[in-house]
Amino acid sequence: MHVSRILITFGSIFVLALMSGMLYVGDAQETQTRLATGNGNGTLRVGDEQFKITSAIVKLLPDHTAEITLVSEITIFLTATWSNNGESQREFDLDMTGPGSRGGVDGTGKASLSDDSKTLKRLTLKGTSRTTKRAVQADFEGK
Repeated sequence: MHVSRILITFGSIFVLALMSGMLYVGDAQETQTRLATGNGNGTLRVGDEQFKITSAIVKLLPDHTAEITLVSEITIFLTATWSNNGESQREFDLDMTGPGSRGGVDGTGKASLSDDSKTLKRLTLKGTSRTTKRAVQADFEGK
């Protein structure tokens, strides 16, 4: 009887320790900068002009801001705020509106990272240029 109580106590402590470790890992992802790069193929449309995207970089900062770089014949730098898309730790919603967005585009987007969170699998952006009022759209698929 006494041995079974000791085993139950130690088992409970072990399970609680494992669960608290999982919570810490989730918090660590929220407080660390994540940099995801991707080489692949994509298209950037600015009004009637179209450019081929060869690579993209997404940097997710702990303060929930994102820095986005699209590399093609022209290079585009954008800022956004990010939030988790549902339950996934690898899919993010991007918001490029408001005064916190220093880039020249108002819009939204989505970024998907690989299992190691270091490779950009997919990036989509859709918005409007603040200066020219032309439509801006980017679709990128990493290799």
